[in-house]
Amino acid sequence: MKISRNKSIWLLTSVILLSLNAAAQNTVKRDWLATAYNKVYPAGSAFPNLQPWQNDQRVNSLKAIQDLPDSTKQKLLKQAEKAFNYNWPSLPASLYLDYRLTGTRVNYENLQGERRKVLAHLVAGELIENKGKYIPQIVNGLWLILEESSWVAPAHIVVQKEGADLANIENPYIDLNASRTGLTVATIYNMLAPKLADYSKVINGRILYELNRRIFDPYLKFDHFWWMGFKGNAVNNWNTYINANSLQAALLVLEPGKQLDALTAKFLKSTDNFINQYPEDGGCDEGPSYWDMAGGRLIRLITILNQASENKLNWSDKELLHKIGSYTYNMQIADKYVVNFADAFSKYGQNPESVYQYGVMFKDEKLKNYASFLFNSGNRQVSADDVSDFLAISNVYQALKLTPAKAPYPLYAILPDLQVFNARQKAGSTQGLFFAAKGGTNAESHNHNDIGNFIVYSEGKPVLIDVGVGVYTSKTFSSKRYELWNVQSQWHNCPSINGVQQHDGKQYAATDFKYNNTNNLATVSMNIANAYPAAAAVEKWNRTISLNRAKNEISLVDQAVLKEYKAPTELNFLTPLTVEIKKGKLILETGLTIAFDEKKFEAKIDEQQIDDNRLAAAWGSKIYRIRLITRLKEQLLDSRILIIQANN
Repeated sequence: MKISRNKSIWLLTSVILLSLNAAAQNTVKRDWLATAYNKVYPAGSAFPNLQPWQNDQRVNSLKAIQDLPDSTKQKLLKQAEKAFNYNWPSLPASLYLDYRLTGTRVNYENLQGERRKVLAHLVAGELIENKGKYIPQIVNGLWLILEESSWVAPAHIVVQKEGADLANIENPYIDLNASRTGLTVATIYNMLAPKLADYSKVINGRILYELNRRIFDPYLKFDHFWWMGFKGNAVNNWNTYINANSLQAALLVLEPGKQLDALTAKFLKSTDNFINQYPEDGGCDEGPSYWDMAGGRLIRLITILNQASENKLNWSDKELLHKIGSYTYNMQIADKYVVNFADAFSKYGQNPESVYQYGVMFKDEKLKNYASFLFNSGNRQVSADDVSDFLAISNVYQALKLTPAKAPYPLYAILPDLQVFNARQKAGSTQGLFFAAKGGTNAESHNHNDIGNFIVYSEGKPVLIDVGVGVYTSKTFSSKRYELWNVQSQWHNCPSINGVQQHDGKQYAATDFKYNNTNNLATVSMNIANAYPAAAAVEKWNRTISLNRAKNEISLVDQAVLKEYKAPTELNFLTPLTVEIKKGKLILETGLTIAFDEKKFEAKIDEQQIDDNRLAAAWGSKIYRIRLITRLKEQLLDSRILIIQANN
């Protein structure tokens, strides 16, 4: 098969359930966080000067907010004014049960999230204006949130013995939503406690009561929450997100003493479980769009510990942590396009504040520049949709504004542990060709059956794609996950061998993963035969993808040996571009053409209608699958595909 414009070219995950069922990752007993904490505070009584730090958090944030541009503050005040007249919605039991009855999770979550967003807008308005105007409405919102039976999302309460039902408050659980809400009310307490006390003598005490009841006490009491990692199981972004949020909340509202000592020790021990499982290459197997909740939250936890300990807790000598930060730009394709295997989004920009903090910790100007690029590409947006994130971005606004904005666009990037490789035509540029390919296993976090999958971009625009993930439902993270079309290997750029797709599980993995890069040639290869069950009858399937920079072309070579011929094998290619079959060529709407050997393959084009809002936002109302179906009943396959960037 071949692609060209002017030339002839030859081309032949409930999250909970997935995490519980996944085998533990390879673990290295680093224990960096707990070891440093125990060394600095061996006798307890950590953070003896915590109250001055809490005050500094408030004072510095207020100053940073006042230093924001007037246009930004006026925009935020307009949001606050709208929120001032907001009628707070009810969250009835029937809406919480919607997940159990229909499998829909967003109806409740969206309304719950709207409450928190409106509250955040009110808080931002008060911090900007500082006249007490918004306090009554802030207390209205706080009171409603504090009275919610549970801060846990309906899709996550399934871990209770009653399963997907109303939350049993006698059996508390901490999920992503609960930790975020806990940090929200703790941040509001830190910033506005005196004003809240003037309005009500009860509200501050209620905040502390609910934080203890919903976050701090359950955290200290229980070890069985899967995301803590204390049972030897695999953990993912839940670990860092919940631990970072909960630690920050504790540091903002508690006093030094036994409770804070015990909480901090456990937060760090749990977060060590995340770091201990992290691959040495610093790669996030959940993809760039989950990095904010994984590595992005980890740097916030580390930064806060560094500040609250008066720089006594510092991990800037840990190169793995540095790599976790660098992962962000290594997976960038062009502008907001990123390498999006598994459940990751095709378009995403990481939180510039988190990326910048990695740059600060490791004195890495490239990371700082990339953070500024992310910030500036969003037109210096300062969002007040989340209280703690609003303060975080405000505190680095001036630094991001003054830092030169530049995306590194590295010539190539390799994550040998995750088995992800990408390469581009020219370093520092989005011009020309780009490809990314993956090996790995079919038991990764947020897994798709996609071993041997690859994507191709030309001039920073998608040509061959990974569709990504749709709106989460009860099916997404259940035993029926692989019934979803976009999770199956036939809807990735992977072969269907003898009519058989890939299977999920750790044993279904790539072997012989190799890579190489020179000035002119970047190559990655792997054997993907083990990604398929026995029914595929495949002995070997060597897949090699190369970018020849001198010839300005990408080649895909598949060399396979089948144990027997049972049914036609299909090479699948997904594209958002319309495709026309014409005399042995596939002509894409951009003018690129794909030529294939009609003696070996029959070409068919499938239209896949997209009615999922998340997928439609990425690709429109439909995508296309090119299927090259083998004509010959042979046990040997040797095909070459070239994707060539046409000269203008």
